[in-house]
Amino acid sequence: MNMMTPDLSRAGAQAITGRDRGTPLQQLPLRRGYFGRVRMTREDMQNYMATARSLLEDALTRAHNDRQQGGAEYRTWKQLSSHAGFKRCTKFGDNGRDLHYYLQGSVRAKLNDLMGLIYADSTAQVVERRETLYHDSMDAQTLCVLKERSAENMQEHLSIRWQAINLSNNSPIYQRDKCFLEYTGVTSDVDGVPVGFKITHGIERSECVSLKESHGLSRLNSTEIMLLRTDQNGTHTTITLDGVVREPENLPGWLVSSFLGTVATCFSKLPIVVQEKLLARLPMISDWQFVPVSSRKNCSVCMTKFSMLSKKTNCNSCGEVACKSCIVTRTVGQTSKFCTKCLLMVSSQASEIAPASEFGHSFITSSSSSRSRRDSETSVSTTSSMVGGKGAAVVPRMKVDMKLLDDARVNRTNCSLSSTASETSFDSSSNSYCLDRRSSDVPHYGSLDEEVVTVDTEQMERSGRVLPPSVVNTVGRPVPTVEAVEDSIAHQRFLLREMLSQAKTYQQQQTRA
Repeated sequence: MNMMTPDLSRAGAQAITGRDRGTPLQQLPLRRGYFGRVRMTREDMQNYMATARSLLEDALTRAHNDRQQGGAEYRTWKQLSSHAGFKRCTKFGDNGRDLHYYLQGSVRAKLNDLMGLIYADSTAQVVERRETLYHDSMDAQTLCVLKERSAENMQEHLSIRWQAINLSNNSPIYQRDKCFLEYTGVTSDVDGVPVGFKITHGIERSECVSLKESHGLSRLNSTEIMLLRTDQNGTHTTITLDGVVREPENLPGWLVSSFLGTVATCFSKLPIVVQEKLLARLPMISDWQFVPVSSRKNCSVCMTKFSMLSKKTNCNSCGEVACKSCIVTRTVGQTSKFCTKCLLMVSSQASEIAPASEFGHSFITSSSSSRSRRDSETSVSTTSSMVGGKGAAVVPRMKVDMKLLDDARVNRTNCSLSSTASETSFDSSSNSYCLDRRSSDVPHYGSLDEEVVTVDTEQMERSGRVLPPSVVNTVGRPVPTVEAVEDSIAHQRFLLREMLSQAKTYQQQQTRA
């Protein structure tokens, strides 16, 4: 069907959406587990992995050739006007039906921070990510997870998902859904530069039934590859979006141009989204803790002297008084005001304020306070380092009750936030893998969800750190070694020092107020 068809009539729109039928369409979102359990063989899983990696290799090769040739290939495409600093172009495939689109631009944000927005380990994160990047999300479900991120490999996530989108807010006839294979991670190109990627490839699964009759959603068959390549300085990231829609149905040319414009606008706002994520880690103080406006004669940032008509605003983080030029408004839970001094602080010290669990630092740099996945069957968990420093040895430690810290949930790593949406079990009768969908919207926070274990130190023995505990108590649990208890005590002392430091900072803020 021709992509450049004019707008449909009212009768045609009603026929497409099914409004002329007697039965009303069902509403989104779908109930949980709507598509049921996904079954696939070992060969299917290997084919999906091979397909995803093949798409990634082809995309990296095309991107390398494009840099070498200066974008000569895309000069033959139909050039749309640039939008929000992003170049847009489209073309039809060799068959005259497939629509190819291309979007490229640069944003002032680090690759680590952007990948924190790209990764989506749960269904709720899929919806949030689509709304952030495309602003057209309606609903989503994770059918199964073929490969999830773990403490050993934080770079790859492979899953099969379903998503409903609305390509136009003005008319419901452009609502679409798609079943796709998603491959997300970080790799290196031929030049050795880190490159983040998000690949969505349309597939057909018998479990993912059509919703055209029940919900009026036409199935969209598309492949889209997003590449994020950092520059030499590491301060900017080039985003490339290359996609193809196979035999699109009733998608006029103006809709494609509008779609690319919306995506370009969303991409250009990614630095602000990253900044808001970082600002959420800053302490927020109450109004009564603000510095009195009457006590400041100059702006605390630019030191400009206030006049009688100057607008004086308090920063919601540090409480200082700043002028209008040195205050920015950001949405951090609610609309808040921050001074540029706090903005510079979160930009330069993002690794200290924002843990790696939200922004994916651990796939390129080592985390300063990482913890392993919770193990519900043993009483010993692990940590990558005690206080800080790269290359720290992995040592066992006891579980610590973190409920004393108000911000304990902030200090979790990617392991805590990794999806538990699916678990793989082997069915010997059918020789297939049953990937069961479980709750992925309820995060697990390691030792917060576990009970504190009390052990008898007289039953302990000193052994090598690489050896597991050999003593078992009355309830059948292994008794930790002396080294594990020593590490636990050292870790609790570290937590106490952190609490005292926070209390001292809070007291100084009160004194200053």
